[in-house]
Amino acid sequence: MLIIKEAWRAYRYNASSFLIAQLLIFVVSLLITLIGLGILLNSLGISSFLEMLRNPELLPSRVASLLPTLTGIGIAILFFIASFLVGVYLSIGVYGMAFESLRGKTRVENMFKFAKLYGVTGLLSFIISGIILFFLFVFLIGTLAFLGSYFGVIVGLILFFLVSIFFSLIFPPIIVDNMNSLEAIGKSFSIVKGNYLEILVILLIFFFVISLLSFLPILGFLLNWFLIFPLLQITLILFYKRKK
Repeated sequence: MLIIKEAWRAYRYNASSFLIAQLLIFVVSLLITLIGLGILLNSLGISSFLEMLRNPELLPSRVASLLPTLTGIGIAILFFIASFLVGVYLSIGVYGMAFESLRGKTRVENMFKFAKLYGVTGLLSFIISGIILFFLFVFLIGTLAFLGSYFGVIVGLILFFLVSIFFSLIFPPIIVDNMNSLEAIGKSFSIVKGNYLEILVILLIFFFVISLLSFLPILGFLLNWFLIFPLLQITLILFYKRKK
């Protein structure tokens, strides 16, 4: 599609900046996750990852006595959540880079600038959307599973995916037009409603490519993280600018 080709040109012109930005997000999120994992293992009395690998039965035996270690596990979970939220926060900065790339050259440091300007609003939009989608998921899967077992679950998953498309443009309005969280969610609904089939086809193309590359253990991850994800962000920003 022409819109993806145009997004590709913008990405290619700024490839090095997007590569470094994605690398920074990965490293920061990984470090926070490893700290959380270290706290979790320590709370279970496991001194290192190597000790766990040398003795595979060690982790299950320690998990059996979890009650005294709930505090450590709770802190570890907080680190895992923080890792995810930091990743989302910095990804909003990459959306800013995507917007900037459509006008010319963008730089890695601008990821932090855009994250500082729009990160909190983007996180709030993400959390609100996540809560809505969670309850929708529970309702659809629970209701349809009760009515039709496995077939109902499959139908529920398809319906959930089709409805979740309405949330696919929550970040571009924040970056492009400085909207607040509720305005951005409303704008996403409005644009998707008027261009549903077009955005659906675009997302299906990306999801197909991401899924296909996921079968390549390391190379697939690298291609998805450093190429496909930034390209998707540029495409969504471009789509929003054209349809708003």
